[in-house]
Amino acid sequence: MLKYKKKTKSASDISRTITKINISQLDSKNSADQKQQQVIISGFIEISLYKSPHHYNGRCQRLCSKEDRTWKERVFNQTKLDEVNSSQRNHASVWLRKIAASMNFGIDTYALSVDLLDRFLATLKVRPKFLECLAVGCLYIAAKCKEEDDTISITPEFVIDCNATCSANELLRMERLVLEKFDWFIDFVTAIDFLQIYSALLLLKVENQAEENNEKAIVEKYIDLEIKLASCLQHHRLASFKPRILALALVSLEFEKQQAQESEMNTDWLASITFLQELANVESDALLSCRDLIVRLLPSYKVVRLELSDLTFISHAYKPLKPLMNLSDRPTYADVVCGRTFPIVQ
Repeated sequence: MLKYKKKTKSASDISRTITKINISQLDSKNSADQKQQQVIISGFIEISLYKSPHHYNGRCQRLCSKEDRTWKERVFNQTKLDEVNSSQRNHASVWLRKIAASMNFGIDTYALSVDLLDRFLATLKVRPKFLECLAVGCLYIAAKCKEEDDTISITPEFVIDCNATCSANELLRMERLVLEKFDWFIDFVTAIDFLQIYSALLLLKVENQAEENNEKAIVEKYIDLEIKLASCLQHHRLASFKPRILALALVSLEFEKQQAQESEMNTDWLASITFLQELANVESDALLSCRDLIVRLLPSYKVVRLELSDLTFISHAYKPLKPLMNLSDRPTYADVVCGRTFPIVQ
């Protein structure tokens, strides 16, 4: 069985245990989302809150640089019958999520398997009859990269666990084909990597402000965000965005929605998202396009209009803004980042 270099966990990376979430209270039903909750917690614990913001700023910039070097545009087939189309790709990604959850793999493993699948489909034309074997091969490679050895079955058992129709030999041939196509480099940047960095920076921000309730909210939201991010990866149109954009769009939507619903939250989320946008060098047009698409594809989101109090961080730029603004005139996040917020003329 082929081996890959795995990520290592230092003592400092697991130095802080999040005790605010009672894992025993998580629902134990057999859905993919609820099975994923069991492995999400351990992934988030790896974020060390004892490291300085400078550490995560540098790590974010390195991830952006790596993404720029390795990113490959996704253009999915829509019409050709002899080639995997976007609908079949989406079906394969949904299937991968269920299989990854049944094997108790982390969402980072699932995200990498989908990324490998998309990269391969963007590189070569694949006939639909080979899609299942390709998906299993991508999951097998991602598991070897992200998971511990004792959690991965040997090749014949892995095929059985996936309930796949391909043989073990076919899986091994597909595995080698994928590896050779990518020159044996498969540690690509995924949206989960950026989601962890963004969450760590937000946690450090609220810790510096001594806001325990907001810190707890971020930790709890991180679990929900990973599940929603996995749902985003099932849509080929969302998977076409760069990981840094997809992760930031999801974070911005989630906390904009939360701030609109919970007026007692004190953290200026809009200012925080703007900081992350500048740090990751994300263009406003791309961010807005991704946000709009998430709202259309994920039913859990709807357009949330910002209150005037949410615009305090840009008060120096919009001093003439009148406090008596009608509800219909209140700007959205899209208005703010595009500079469409103008003072009301009396």
